[in-house]
Amino acid sequence: MTLRFAFDRQTLPFHTDFYVAGAHCHLSTNSAGILQSVSRWRTPHLADSRSFEMDIIVDSRLDTAVKRRAYFRGNGHLVFGFLSSGSFVTYDLFRKYVRAVLSTEAARDDSFWSALLIPITIGILGATVGVVPLHCACLERNGEGLLIAGDSGVGKSTLTAALTQRGFALIADDWTYFSKEQSTVVAHGLFSPIKLLPDAIQFFRELRELTPAISLNGELAYEVDPARFAGSTVKNISRPSRIFFLERTSSRGCDFVPRPSRSTREFFEQNAERLPDELSDAKTIRTTVIQALSTFPSWVLRTGESPQRTSEAIDHFILENKYATA
Repeated sequence: MTLRFAFDRQTLPFHTDFYVAGAHCHLSTNSAGILQSVSRWRTPHLADSRSFEMDIIVDSRLDTAVKRRAYFRGNGHLVFGFLSSGSFVTYDLFRKYVRAVLSTEAARDDSFWSALLIPITIGILGATVGVVPLHCACLERNGEGLLIAGDSGVGKSTLTAALTQRGFALIADDWTYFSKEQSTVVAHGLFSPIKLLPDAIQFFRELRELTPAISLNGELAYEVDPARFAGSTVKNISRPSRIFFLERTSSRGCDFVPRPSRSTREFFEQNAERLPDELSDAKTIRTTVIQALSTFPSWVLRTGESPQRTSEAIDHFILENKYATA
């Protein structure tokens, strides 16, 4: 059966604006319920210009679609995605336009929005709407933000979870979204869950009540609401001033080694998502943000300790070097 959809004013009578990760979205939809789904991101102080447009049709015919793993395909500035809920979405990076057709199940699922559609949308549009997604965590203590970066699988998320237990506010776990406000780099989070691999259960007893599941990238992982960790708080914005690059070692202890700005810049450039050649403005925005991040004091953190002991070492290191960013 072939399904046809018309994205026009008559089909999409409901409208709203919301602000997420530094980007301003104008949303049009055929479902009043969608307006409630995005209400958490509304703000009375939106910028005059819109970063991107999003059109969403909710159609009950998709409720009976075969459920399958999500996957995405790209062709230049166009990206097509099929989501596990039976829904699908298209992105036009050049025109900054998103069009999606959702099942009623997906449309009313809070986790679908917070952990899937919105993070994917900001991640794909990225620098085309003035937001630069980078693979690192962001936390904050006493008004000072810090970034945790490093290679995949090194333990950034377990360290992030341990830092929240010590009273650091969580901004973002796996991906942090950066924008420039005048001369300041601002880090944004999307209230997404912390993703922990199954072996993290040895460090966090909170995971014993949960069951790991296959995540979007195919990994078996726990996706944990930060509120499960005692003492944790969540924020959606911070101004980072330090960067720690995590490395695992077989030697006991935690060592902090200053990292040259050139190495910081190269790391983020090499780990950023590829942008099509026609999106030259987006490349310039990303380069500007990465260059600004490379000026922050940075250290390689080599640790052979547990996440809890490593988080304690970071806490003490910051207190002992509180004037490092003055």
